[in-house]
Amino acid sequence: MIDAYSTTAYMFLSMLLLMATGLPIVYCLGAVGSLAAIFLWGFEALDIVYFATVDLMNNLILSAVPLFIFMGFVLHESKIGRDLFDTVHLCSGRLRGALGIGTMLLCALMAAMLGVSSATVLSMGVIAVPAMLQKKYDKSLAVGIVQAGGALGFLIPPSMMMVMYAFISGVSVGKLFAGGIVPGILLSLIYILYIVILAWLKPDYAPAMETEEPVCTKIKAKALLELALPLTLIFSILGTIFMGLASPTEAAAIGAAGSLVCAAIKKRLNLEMLKASCRQTFAICGFAAYLIIAALIFSKVYTGLGATTMIKSLVLGLDPNPIVVMALIQISFFILGMFMDDIAILFMCMPIYIPIIIGLGFDPVWFGILFVVNMQMAYITPPYGLNLFYMRAVAPKEVTLKDIYWGAVPFIFLQGLLLILLILFPQLVLWLPDLIFG
Repeated sequence: MIDAYSTTAYMFLSMLLLMATGLPIVYCLGAVGSLAAIFLWGFEALDIVYFATVDLMNNLILSAVPLFIFMGFVLHESKIGRDLFDTVHLCSGRLRGALGIGTMLLCALMAAMLGVSSATVLSMGVIAVPAMLQKKYDKSLAVGIVQAGGALGFLIPPSMMMVMYAFISGVSVGKLFAGGIVPGILLSLIYILYIVILAWLKPDYAPAMETEEPVCTKIKAKALLELALPLTLIFSILGTIFMGLASPTEAAAIGAAGSLVCAAIKKRLNLEMLKASCRQTFAICGFAAYLIIAALIFSKVYTGLGATTMIKSLVLGLDPNPIVVMALIQISFFILGMFMDDIAILFMCMPIYIPIIIGLGFDPVWFGILFVVNMQMAYITPPYGLNLFYMRAVAPKEVTLKDIYWGAVPFIFLQGLLLILLILFPQLVLWLPDLIFG
C-alpha cells in the first residue's frame, strides 16, 4: 500500500518531469491528477473530472472573472488608454523622470480600470514605451516601468487573482479588494520613488521634457478631463462593493456595462471593437477554465489522499516559528512562479497552505494579499514572466530581450521589499478591510 508521503512525491515529481518536456501545464496537472486517481481508486474515480467541472461552473464568485476581463478589453480596444497617456504626456513637466512617473501613475489607474495585466502591458507597450524612448529614456527603464506597472493589476482591485483566491479560500472578495488598496498605493509610491532617485542619480536615464515643448495650463486642464470617465467607472465598481450595494459579480456587471458606455461616449463603440473584446475575453477565460479544472482534479486527488491533513499535522507538530513558516511559503511561491502559471499555483498550493496558515493563527485575507504580491512578482520574473513575453511582442525593434529582462530586475527587488513590509506589518493589509467591514 502506497502511503500519502510516497504518493505526494510521485505526483509532484511526475508533474515536474512532464513540465520539463515542454508540455503545457494544464495537461501536466490534468494527466497526473487523473492517472493518480485511476491508480489509487480505479477508473470509477474519473468521476472527479465531472465534479471538478461542476464545481467550476456552479460557482457564482468566478462568474465575475469574465465580466471584469471583458471590461478590460473593451477599454483597451476603445483606445481609452491612449487618451489617458496623451493626458499624462501633456501634463509631464520639465522635471527629470516626469514622463516615467506619469506612466507609472497611469499604469496604476489602468490596473484599477482594466483588472487585466496583459491589457495594460500591451496598451502601454505600444503607446508609452516609444514615447519614453523618443525622450531618450534608457531602454531597460522604459520597458521596466510598463512591465512592473502592468503587474499592478494583480494588487489594485478589481483583481482577477483575488476573485479566484476567494473562490478557493472562502474569503470575502470585498475584504480582499479592500486589503489590496493600501499595498497597491504603497507599491506605486515605491516605484515612483525609485524613478525619482534614479533620474536624480543618472539624469541620462530619465531626462526631462525639452524646454521647447511648453504646454499652457488651459490645455492641461482640458486634458485632465479625460480622467473623469475612468475614475467614475472605478468608483462605481469599488464603491458599490464597499458600500454593500452590490456583490462582486454584480459590480463586475456594472463595470462591463460601464465600459461599453465609456466606449460609446468616446464614439468608439462598434462591431469590430466588440468582436475583438469578446474574442480576447473568450480566449483568456477558456484557457483559465481548463487550467482551473485540471488544477482542481490534481488538488482533489491530493486532498482525497489525506495529504493536506498530513502536511498540516506534520508542520504544526514541529511547533515552528510562524513567521519562518510564512517566509518559507513565500519563497516556495516565488520559485514556483518562475516556472508555473499563477492559476495553477493557486489551485495546487492553497488546499495545502491555507489550513496551515489558519492553524498558525494567520489571517487568510492577509495571506491572500501576500500571495497576490508574489504572483505579481512572478509575472515579471524570468524565465516564465508573462509580462516579459507581452512586452517582447509589442516593444519597438531597438528594444532587445536583454533590455526587457534587465528592465524587470530592479522592480522585482522593489516588489520583494513590499512583500517583506507586508509580512512584518500585517495592518498595512488588514486596516482598511477592518475599517470598512468591521
